[in-house]
Amino acid sequence: MRLPLTVPKNFRIIAHRGASGYAPENTLAAFRLSEEMGITEIELDVWLSKDNHIVINHDGRLDRYGYPGLHVTELELEALLKLDMGSWFSPHLFAGEQMLTLEALFAQFRERFIYHVEIKEPLPGLVGKLLATIDAHGLENRIFITSKHIDALIEAQTSAPQIRTGWLVARGGFLMAAIDRAAEAGLYQICPPAGDTDKAMVEAAHTKLPEVRAWAVRGIEPALQAIESGCDGFTINWPDWFVHQV
Repeated sequence: MRLPLTVPKNFRIIAHRGASGYAPENTLAAFRLSEEMGITEIELDVWLSKDNHIVINHDGRLDRYGYPGLHVTELELEALLKLDMGSWFSPHLFAGEQMLTLEALFAQFRERFIYHVEIKEPLPGLVGKLLATIDAHGLENRIFITSKHIDALIEAQTSAPQIRTGWLVARGGFLMAAIDRAAEAGLYQICPPAGDTDKAMVEAAHTKLPEVRAWAVRGIEPALQAIESGCDGFTINWPDWFVHQV
């Protein structure tokens, strides 16, 4: 198999935490590399710092990045911005990469990306702060809000119905009951793990929702499964593996 492989023009190739197969996830380096690859959609994860700033990081606990015992929500922004978030990936290439705020990401890339913003935990005030930040940058039409927590999506949908939302369902959860629940909530996407996708379920979802977007693409095989099942896109750590048909 020779890379890159082609996908339909409208298929969403979404750089998962940026080009996280090649640079430390959720950092400016990963997002810049995504843009260099020609990728126009990125996925990122958000939390609130102790002093109520939206910061971008996948894990709440910072153990995996070299800071055992620390948690994003227990530190103020000044302390978070002093952390080296690149050396865990490669101390030679990425030492000193900072944690990003959502404000900084939007200011850097503006309308050059479509942003798939995942709420990792439904922290008090996070949805409201997120919507206010999106509005301040005029990016309502460039945003998807996603989460495994459907109540957070319903809160966002109620407050800002113009913003598209997507429910990340757990493994084994891509069922008609979940599709019906997402449709009843007025969500735009249902997002199953790539390994759970098949043509019948994706077709069923498309009768009630505009899009099916896969996650947990951990290699070529699940990526091809999602494409062949008729999904509208996926998040992937190696976004250069795929290009759109001309």
